Amino acid sequence: MKLSHFIELLILAAIWGASFLFMRVAAPEFGATALASYRMVFAALTLSPILLYYVYNKNWLSRRTTQADNSNNPVPARSTKVIFAHIFIIGIISAAIPMYFFAYAATNLDAGFSSIMNATTPLWGAVIGALLFNNRLSKLAILGLFLGFLGVFVLSMDKLSWDFTDQVKGILAIICATSLYGLSANYSKQMLTGIKPLFIASGSLFGSALLMLPILIYTTPNVMSISSLAWLMLIGLSVVSTGVAYVLYYRIIEHSGPTNAMMVTFLIPIFGVLFGHLFLDEQLSINIFWGVLLILIGVSLTTGIINRNLIKRASNNISRSNQV
Repeated sequence: MKLSHFIELLILAAIWGASFLFMRVAAPEFGATALASYRMVFAALTLSPILLYYVYNKNWLSRRTTQADNSNNPVPARSTKVIFAHIFIIGIISAAIPMYFFAYAATNLDAGFSSIMNATTPLWGAVIGALLFNNRLSKLAILGLFLGFLGVFVLSMDKLSWDFTDQVKGILAIICATSLYGLSANYSKQMLTGIKPLFIASGSLFGSALLMLPILIYTTPNVMSISSLAWLMLIGLSVVSTGVAYVLYYRIIEHSGPTNAMMVTFLIPIFGVLFGHLFLDEQLSINIFWGVLLILIGVSLTTGIINRNLIKRASNNISRSNQV
């Protein structure tokens, strides 16, 4: 990866890490439902020029799809209505519901904690892919799932209790949100292969915004009672951490590939914890360190970033160095 591309990756991680800070500040004033609704509406408006470009030019098929069509290996034929219906479903399971759950969690949990829990998304993607989409898991991937979920337990140890406290509800909300992210990734791969990712992103946000707009009308708190800081956090969350971040993420995928783009998962918790500590005076603990370590190792194994070939090469290098 070029240095300029890595800098873009760091910027994206910082933007997404900041989203947990934005939610933590804004959620208590807006409430979870209004915050999630505003976020989707403003983010959809931010990406609307991109969506209009694709719809007007009708060029939402990716280059790979065109090449497949030309090589007598076509992707499944789908009408425009079917594609839009799938994108609307993606909007519900990857934006509308998860964004509400994260906003709800932000009213009860630290920003840093939420950002770490967000890193479990690839783990849930692997579990749901295996259970619902018949994806096969290697032994290393299964080990990764065990370590990742062990990390979640370690991270949450001081917040878990037999009582259904607000913190426990927040943890369950994030688990639901990341599970839905995992479901949407598998669903999109299954149903929307060959469609440009940025069209899916902008279209799904637009669909979820239409769904949440009526809810927003009935749940918006008194505008005059909301502080300027909370409004600023909302704009940052919607325009920067959602709209701009989506564009930057798919730009990184385009020039560096999905594997390199996935590395942002490992960087987001660093910025999330850092911002929470610096701006909200959130406390760091040994559980956070061990939880992050286990989750990131688990994600590396589950996604194949750490695989048998890498382990073999590492062991061979160690053997050679010992012989010398």
